[in-house]
Amino acid sequence: MPLLLVGLGACTAGAPASGSAGPVSSAEPPPADGPTEESTSGRTAEPVEPARWTVFVYANGDSGRSRDLATDLARMSKARLTADVKVIVLADWNAALTGADGRPFPSGSEWIALSGAGAQAIVGREAEQDLDAPDVVRRSVARAFRDHPAEHHGLIVWSRSGAGDVDDGRRPGAEPISVPALKTAIRDGLADAGLTGERALDFLGFDGFAPARVEVAYALRDLAQVQVANCARASGSSWAYEDALSFLAEHEDATGPSFAAFEAAAAEKVGPRSHAAIVTAGLDDVATATSELIRTVVENPVALPAVVSAVQTTVLDATSTGRPPSYRRFVAELASKPSVSAMTAAANDVLTRLSQTLVGPDDGSELAITLPLASSESGTNADDAAKEWQAATGWDALMTSLVGYAPSSNEP
Repeated sequence: MPLLLVGLGACTAGAPASGSAGPVSSAEPPPADGPTEESTSGRTAEPVEPARWTVFVYANGDSGRSRDLATDLARMSKARLTADVKVIVLADWNAALTGADGRPFPSGSEWIALSGAGAQAIVGREAEQDLDAPDVVRRSVARAFRDHPAEHHGLIVWSRSGAGDVDDGRRPGAEPISVPALKTAIRDGLADAGLTGERALDFLGFDGFAPARVEVAYALRDLAQVQVANCARASGSSWAYEDALSFLAEHEDATGPSFAAFEAAAAEKVGPRSHAAIVTAGLDDVATATSELIRTVVENPVALPAVVSAVQTTVLDATSTGRPPSYRRFVAELASKPSVSAMTAAANDVLTRLSQTLVGPDDGSELAITLPLASSESGTNADDAAKEWQAATGWDALMTSLVGYAPSSNEP
């Protein structure tokens, strides 16, 4: 039967569209005029003593979500910070939109430094630019970590709009940055700032970007020790910004994994089961175990009915909950099928690897997966983010097997 491949695209953070707070201490959208980039660049001529943490929030609000960004910025600014924790935000606004008070957001981008207890300072301004452009990502990442040196580094990609960045609403059809391009831009920006080597970031976080798919996590695995992903479903909750950033200031021994585990647990206060905390070193083991599972299925056609049943069950569950297909649920269904003992053993190994890779309150169910679904239409997975996963696991071979599978009349 023809099959349709379904995955997870960008999702929207759950910050309410009402309640606005702009990037100044009064929590209102700042005026459009003000210091120029040259006069308030925030660059320091003399060496700066490294902090313990620098967290850089790369925030594209110029895609129609400026009010959401203002709300989340207000949440970040309430964190209980110390001089040892630097939180730097690059906020890109849409001047065609207004805040809750009716004032327009400023045109262009602003560099904002947060110092806790609601305090915000604009330390630089830039003209209108496309935050979905790889060169802008690279330049911004390099500047944030070069100008604010620290022992530990975290990057939060606040949003990647499905419509891409725009010029205050005047450039329709702009394309969002692809996952491979984002990976390269971040890696090059880190290198420009002197942060080289594998997993140079302590954590890489996503809010409205929605990369909590195992394929996306795998593609980005070399950038950071841990990923915090929101969300593995059609819509998700904003981060627990106040509590999560306060955690870094209040725990001198904080690490990327401990931060990710805390944030994933704290986020349940904002929206239940909305985040996944992924230890990236375990993703290669997940891919290896998945490869063995797929090899077993492909070599044993008798297992195909069980695989089709697992797909259908997983998709029905996803449909009923409003979430994309869960990789853990799919593999657990395979593990419960006794038709091929080797498949059952391989599926259980994948489950074990998943449980070792996820930290925090989740058990792996927040990692989504692209699955083939029975449909009247056919489709292909054009997501570039999945290519590395497919090459490492043979996932496309599984899809091909299912596309070519036709149940016999004797099957139930």
